[in-house]
Amino acid sequence: MRAFLAPAAALLALAGPVALTPQASAESTTLKAVIFEEVKPLYQKTDTGYEGLGVDVLEQIRIQANRRNVTYRVASSVNDGIGAVITGKADIACGVAFTWGRSTQVTYSLPFGVGGTRLLMARDTSIDGTPDSLAGETIGVVKDTASAKVLKSVVPGATLKNFDTPKEALDAFYTGDVPILGGGTLWLAANSRIDKTALLPFRPYGRSGISCIVKQDNGKLLSSTNIALGQMMQAYMDGDAGTRRMINRWIGPGSDVGLSQETIRSLYGLILSITAEINTPATPGI
Repeated sequence: MRAFLAPAAALLALAGPVALTPQASAESTTLKAVIFEEVKPLYQKTDTGYEGLGVDVLEQIRIQANRRNVTYRVASSVNDGIGAVITGKADIACGVAFTWGRSTQVTYSLPFGVGGTRLLMARDTSIDGTPDSLAGETIGVVKDTASAKVLKSVVPGATLKNFDTPKEALDAFYTGDVPILGGGTLWLAANSRIDKTALLPFRPYGRSGISCIVKQDNGKLLSSTNIALGQMMQAYMDGDAGTRRMINRWIGPGSDVGLSQETIRSLYGLILSITAEINTPATPGI
């Protein structure tokens, strides 16, 4: 079952660049990114490294930030990943859902996507995804994620079973350890099976922007990140063939997520119009 997203925007904060020592300048030739393995459509492991929308986004940021390469640090948990950015062990993490609590610890970039909390379950389910229908049910979630916090609030009648990583949660669902899996729309849609699973409810709980995060005093990288993301969204709006292929591969028509180009254009148009007052006269459908 394919997911549909409603446009939204996240908050943005800019800080001034910091002076670099010669040692720090040398280290900055590498962009250190923290990721989760197997969080499609953002990241998935290959024989040669990683691929996914998050990887392509980081490559755009690398170019804009004038870094030579990107290295990946695999987080053992959500808190571990955010902590790596806070402590400077990593420079950036992309694909992080916005929460007010996290925004007090890290600085968010422009959003490049919008997610919401939904539920993955068997296709023949009698549950409609409403809080009342979930009373007494067990729902698997990834510990400390935004979706886990949303579900704890909106479906108090259900029991949440925590897993440390997305892979553990997915394995538990597909082996029958938990009958329902809660999480972000993009992640669940990319890992659903159209002939066996249902993604409910139709309108997700708790929508939030999906952005990159950096350390609060790293204004220079934040500025480069926002420019890279803004230019990427602008190119998609303008009908640039390469940019559309890059994004559509992971979330557009024909992908596991299956968003239409018009849906993606609407989201990017809203973000650009609010944050930069840009009105792009791209012809719909191009």
